[in-house]
Amino acid sequence: MKKPLKIIAALMLALVIALGMVSCVKGPGGEDSTAKPDTTPEETVQPTPEATPVDIDAFDYSEKTIAAAELFPFCKTQGRTIITDYAFKKSETPAPGIALDYSASAIEFNAYCEGTVTATFRVKSTGIGGAKLYVSVYVDGQQVGEKRADFRMTKNAATEYTLAENLQRGLHTFRIERQTEAERGLMYINSVKLSGELAEKPADSKYFIEVIGDSITTGYGNLYPDLSDGEKGSNAAFNEYQDGTRTYAVLAAKAIGADYSVVAQQGIGIIKGHYPHVMLEKYTETCYQCERHEEWTFPRKADVVVINLGTNDAAFYGVGQVTLAKVEQGIRDFLDLVKEKNPDAKILWAYGMMDTFLCPYIEKAINEKGGEAAGYYFLRLTSNGEGGNGHPSLQAHINNADTLKNKLIEILGIS
Repeated sequence: MKKPLKIIAALMLALVIALGMVSCVKGPGGEDSTAKPDTTPEETVQPTPEATPVDIDAFDYSEKTIAAAELFPFCKTQGRTIITDYAFKKSETPAPGIALDYSASAIEFNAYCEGTVTATFRVKSTGIGGAKLYVSVYVDGQQVGEKRADFRMTKNAATEYTLAENLQRGLHTFRIERQTEAERGLMYINSVKLSGELAEKPADSKYFIEVIGDSITTGYGNLYPDLSDGEKGSNAAFNEYQDGTRTYAVLAAKAIGADYSVVAQQGIGIIKGHYPHVMLEKYTETCYQCERHEEWTFPRKADVVVINLGTNDAAFYGVGQVTLAKVEQGIRDFLDLVKEKNPDAKILWAYGMMDTFLCPYIEKAINEKGGEAAGYYFLRLTSNGEGGNGHPSLQAHINNADTLKNKLIEILGIS
């Protein structure tokens, strides 16, 4: 995939997807999926420089299978997305795969291509929430397939999925995002097959937001149907009712055109939750749920870190299993840890989507750190609790995304 230097320079300037608009994009079921959702806030469209003409016929459009190791350098990533050798069975020889671990972790790449583009996934489900894991796929900015779950990947699957069909020859952008939270299973991208050549990877956005949270931030139950008319519902904890790409935090980050990283697990607390481990201990690991216990190096420092923790700590305080004094100290300690790893970041504790008891104690800790003058902020969120098991519904996430977006604009000074 060698390209003349002039073409590379042109690609860096172009960033114009209109050169290769999708003539017909279909999901794995063949459904037409170019329509935008009606309720989800649209992402901010960044202005693009004037395009330098590119001869789209100058590329090699023969079919190629591009392995993970070759693909990864061309990928922009969201979240703690890595490439690593892995094997699901002892009899397998470990081979490279791009690991999508946390909620909303993603890859995005550009290619001059035509026709059909596929990706080969391997998934190992833990069985928690069912045997299926879910992703969202975007081609040229348009989501492919059904909104609720674009791809269903069964346990231990090694399957080739169609990302797009009938693409016109030209420049196209592909983004694959994980919907299902990390503890529900392992997910790897082994390769991509396309007729064409990879182009320069998408540029980083100006802003980078890290989000730390629990089940609210993973989108637990946000797709659970409204059963107010008495319908019989299935288990709200099932993976099919969770979409971590449509939460208050990810929607807000996308709305301001920011890159983002989500570090979250349902049931986790700052110092007390539903697991032996807590966020104060595991925040610095690459992805503890996926047994990636190596220290995360924080290669890109956040401009803003959004924390939404404390709901589970408050629940255990309510049944007498932790003292308020220990929770308050945990809040202070976690603020210190986040600041240590992101020394120049503004830190925003957003709270209130399920529990409000800790609001005054979080605000107290924020003020003790110097408040907004020192780069520490508090934002009270709201919830209707109409999602699965009393969690926020999709509409609640959308509403709170708008609240968070406005606060981020204020903090970052975006005009």
